[in-house]
Amino acid sequence: MDVTIAILPFKTLIRSGDHQMFVDGFVEDLTTNLSKFIGLSIISSETIKNLNIHKNQVEALDTDYFVKGSFREFEDSFRIGIQLIKKKDCAIIFAKDYDFSFEDMFKTQDEIVKQLVNMVQQQVDYDILSFSYETKSTDLKVYENYLLGMNILKKGGAEYDSEARMYFEEAIKKDPHYAKAYTGISLSYFNEWSCQLMDQWDLKKNGAQKFALKALELDEYDYVALTVAGRTFLFSREFDKAEHYLRRSLRMNPNDASNLIQVGFCFMFLGYTQEALELYKRALKLNPIHPESYYGYGSNFYFEDGNYKKAIELGNKINIGTSFVDFAAYMAAAHFHLGEFEKMKEYWKIYLNKFSKIVLKTDEIKEEEAIKWSIQVNPYKKNTNLKPFWEFIAKQKINATELLKSEKTFPSTPNLFKKTGNLWEISYAFESIVIQDLKGIHDIITLLERPEEDIHCSELIGAAVVNEKGIELIDQKAKTGYKKKILRLQEDIAEVDASNNYEELAKLQDEYDSILEHLSKSTGLAGKSRKSSVQVDKARSAVTWRIRSAIKKLGEVHPALAKHLTTSIKTGMFCSYRPENPVDWVF
Repeated sequence: MDVTIAILPFKTLIRSGDHQMFVDGFVEDLTTNLSKFIGLSIISSETIKNLNIHKNQVEALDTDYFVKGSFREFEDSFRIGIQLIKKKDCAIIFAKDYDFSFEDMFKTQDEIVKQLVNMVQQQVDYDILSFSYETKSTDLKVYENYLLGMNILKKGGAEYDSEARMYFEEAIKKDPHYAKAYTGISLSYFNEWSCQLMDQWDLKKNGAQKFALKALELDEYDYVALTVAGRTFLFSREFDKAEHYLRRSLRMNPNDASNLIQVGFCFMFLGYTQEALELYKRALKLNPIHPESYYGYGSNFYFEDGNYKKAIELGNKINIGTSFVDFAAYMAAAHFHLGEFEKMKEYWKIYLNKFSKIVLKTDEIKEEEAIKWSIQVNPYKKNTNLKPFWEFIAKQKINATELLKSEKTFPSTPNLFKKTGNLWEISYAFESIVIQDLKGIHDIITLLERPEEDIHCSELIGAAVVNEKGIELIDQKAKTGYKKKILRLQEDIAEVDASNNYEELAKLQDEYDSILEHLSKSTGLAGKSRKSSVQVDKARSAVTWRIRSAIKKLGEVHPALAKHLTTSIKTGMFCSYRPENPVDWVF
């Protein structure tokens, strides 16, 4: 189904010829931006002029929509009036007047073009869907299958995700290289992963990531796939990767209102609250007829910005029953910060009921599980304004289980390694486990006690290491020189990382890793390279094996802890613990 839009010549009431150039430039930009859409044909105003079509002949044009516009000039300002009209029933889909000064002319032009393009695309998608629902699925084209799948995804629910996948898979059958269909499949897995099939968390998250990356193999400019990939990395706590994909998505398309909301949501977790708010405000401008869900995201952004009244104001505009699972918990937290405890209890009860039905699939209220889930599911890179509320709820609940009453499982510093006999009690991210003693755990604790420090494998193995001549392999002067070099590289890496220069970051990281590896060939006082002894190689291998083996065992009972240790601990001649964010450990 091809859609055609005719841009009629704009009516102009202006005095200056220079201003007429602005009118012509505006219409040209509008035509160019609309023509970028697949399946959308444009009849430009210039073409209509050249065809000499009069007003009474406009209806004879073979088109689906008209864009009508007018320019009026006042003493020191202008007004642009825009209308998007559906030819079939002459319905006005969108209409708005824009007032601006001469100085703001080009800024206003840009805003109008982007807003109108956004509205046109939504209406075109809607009409294609309306047509598609009246035909048999076997007759649908690739793009229509994609749109049908996306429309079904919006309904929410695992059954809809499965149904949507059928349309995406049908699109892939017709065109195996159609990137958007893979993006759709990734979104269906993402929906199941994030809110619905909690018992299949890793399976669904991996599915979302796999198909998003597949889409990007086919089309590296697919900004929706970039956003999905960014969100999956975010929820895996791979924050650098997440930000890389999300910022690429913004660069690919800064004018898709729905995508801006999703990127803003991720930025909120990454700690970029002001950027999230700017994206929210921009989305409202681009899509004035926005869905109710926009207010829910905006409410979260204002909450993390500390504007609790605004967060509640926006939250009251949405249907709490159809919002995402823990939105009511955010509302409860906002009322908590304002000292409105009755309202806090009201929303907290809503969250508990929703959590039990959607996440636990039961009518039984399990409050301690609800608190833990809220803490663990939200991937905050830095602090969150939810934290004081979480602590308050955990301490105030009269009927809380031993899990919440115990200072071990909900302390102010909940990260613990404690040995009793031959057993270790370990807590991390508000989850506790008990595991048998392992040599690698002792190595890990040594590293955790001395974060950001490079510790030689000989120190961890418990013996000094010498070469065949009995000379200590790493002398103090050489160690000091290497440490200075390592510290300088660490500072450079941190600076480049902050500027999101990933190419330079990769080079610095390679240099950093090669220096640590080079220390296996320690340099003597005379500047000659010494050969690494058998004992050193054995110590390095033994320590690496002990640590990695211990992390693997921990991963069987505490995946989040294993994930943290895997990304934070480096092994080799020198071992170190460098978490992305500081972690307070109790031993």
